[in-house]
This record gives sequence, C-alpha cells and structure tokens, in this order.
Amino acid sequence: MTESPNNPPDADSAEPDAAANRRSLLRAALIGGGVVGMGGLAGFAGKRLFLTEREARPKPPLGPEFTYDVSRFQQTDPAMVKFTEEKRFATGMERPRALALGADGSICVGDGSGLRRFSAAGEMLEEMPLALPVYSVAARPGGGWFVGHAGGIRVLDAAGTEAGWWAQPEGKFVPTSIAVTGAAIYVADAGGRVVVKLDPKGKKIAVIGARDLDRNLRGFVVPSPYFCVRMAPDGLLRIANPGEHQIEAFTTDGDLEIAWGRGSFAVEGFCGCCNPVSFEVFPDGSFVTCEKGLPRVKLYDAHGGFSGLVAGPEAFPEYLKAANAGTPEVLNVGIYAAIDAQGRVIVLDSVGATVRIMRRKEAAP
Repeated sequence: MTESPNNPPDADSAEPDAAANRRSLLRAALIGGGVVGMGGLAGFAGKRLFLTEREARPKPPLGPEFTYDVSRFQQTDPAMVKFTEEKRFATGMERPRALALGADGSICVGDGSGLRRFSAAGEMLEEMPLALPVYSVAARPGGGWFVGHAGGIRVLDAAGTEAGWWAQPEGKFVPTSIAVTGAAIYVADAGGRVVVKLDPKGKKIAVIGARDLDRNLRGFVVPSPYFCVRMAPDGLLRIANPGEHQIEAFTTDGDLEIAWGRGSFAVEGFCGCCNPVSFEVFPDGSFVTCEKGLPRVKLYDAHGGFSGLVAGPEAFPEYLKAANAGTPEVLNVGIYAAIDAQGRVIVLDSVGATVRIMRRKEAAP
C-alpha cells in the first residue's frame, strides 16, 4: 500500500495552547494518568501536550512527603473479578494502541507501523503496513477498515487496499477513537477535544461537545491522547471526558443528556489525570472501561453503577513492573477493550503487546 501524497505529518509535532498545557500541569499529580509515587517517579510535563515515548524523560524522584503509596490499590478482591482469561496471544507489535473487531470476529490491532489482523485463536491473518502511526481503527460496514491517523481518516477496503483519505486539516486532528453507525461516523479528536461527526463519505456534518455554556456544555478535558466515543443501544452517544473522570451521554445532535463517573483511587472510581482511556458498551447498555496508570478493566451497569472487574492491576504484571520502576514508556500507554458476539471481552495490553480473550465466569450453582 502506498501512502497518500497529501497525508499530513504526525500531530505530535504540534504545539498545544497555553491553557491546555496549564490544565495538564495542574493535573500532573499522577503519572501519565497513573500515580505519582509508583517507584517514586514524579509526573512531568513537556512542551507538548501529547508526549511520545521517545520524548519521555525521567525526572528526579519526589521526596516521600510528596508521594502517595498506591500499592494497596494494585491488588483487588478476587470476588470482584467476574471474568477469566480464556486465551492470550502476542501481537508481535511495538506498543499497539488501537483495537477493533471485524464482522467475521477477527481482531484488528494497530501500532506505529500499521495493522495486523488475527483470528480469535491468535493466528495472524493479515498484515497491513502503513507509513503513518495508527491512533484508532474501526470496522467498515461491508468489510474493510477506517484507520485514524494524525490529520485524517484512511479508508481501507476488504482487501486492505486504500479506498480513500478523509483529510481533516483544521487544527491538530488526533483521532483516538472511531464509532460507526449506519448514518454517520463519529471520531473522537483528542487534538481538538471534540467529537467530529462525518457522513458515510467523510464529509463533516457537525462537531459535538465543544464548549458552549449556553447549551450547558463545559467541553472535554483531554490531557493526553486518550479520548473515546461509542454508540450505545439507547441511541445516545457515550463519550469519555477523561480529565473529568466521567462518561457523558449525548444525542446525535450534540445535546448533553446525562453523565456519570468520579475521580478516585478506589476501584469504583477513575484515578489519574485522565481516565477512562477507553470503553465499550455491551448490548444491554452496560459498560466495560479501561484505565492506565493503575491498569484496570472494569464493569459498570447502564447507569454507571460499578459491578465488578474484568481484570485488576495484578493481571498486568509487565505494566505494573514498568510503572513501579518509573519507566517513561508507560507514561503514554493505555489498555483497550472490545466485545465480541459471544459477550467475551477482548483486551489489548499495550505494555505486554498481547491480546487477551476474557470470558464471563460461570455462575455458582
């Protein structure tokens, strides 16, 4: 596949506005959405809002009076864990950060060099090299993929051939999540901190979630490149407001209806500067959410009530080891989830570069 000549450069080179950078600094009590005190490494802020792994640099540790011991949150009550691991396989990719399921049940994973498609058994079915880093991916109706890159959306057909490039030239477009419906494609733009609504041919229809006090819209707080949108069974969009530790429900016309979630180290809440980093919606309207910093995959009912975990922090030992050691690479690394037709939760662990297939535990007799 050849790269489109009008593809823009990676958005990591763009400067943030000063106000957003101040907000990021104020929230730097937590490591990249995780916790200050993991290994004694202080949270840090660079000149850019979205730091890449190569830009992360360790800082001198804070004194004990400025750190917070989170070790007790790294173990969870086994009774809270409602799923068990059925299958795990390595992606062979470097820091994968995009996950989607095809209509055939195949698992598509993206990283800085392209896409790989796997069977549920872990067999690699297809490799699609791309010249631009992948921020997000979503299945196209009828086959193929929408792929989010800095500056635009690439359209791939069922054979993996490029069928279009939807350029988004305004500002710093960083498409970290894509939700596809019959009438529209909704793209969570972490650079612009809005959800962009596109028609099936890629034409912009509307922008959802921009700050508008007359409509009671405070805007989205997105300190790092994690911003997720999904369509729920009730016909309302669900959009993460990670800096506010909430999931918000919007009409497709952009009216805010309800919101839930709160900031907390406790398992019921969302910790760090910016969580949840991703989520998915079950057919019954309940949620599975993912957090970075303290890697947790959790369950909530349709109204936002905590109902258990798919996996607690102890299920991600590589992630915890790197976080506790203050390894800079984990500052910008998330966890992602999808739900297959059998109700299993597919979890992408970026640090371990693995996919895990999690099934619900059998109910006790």
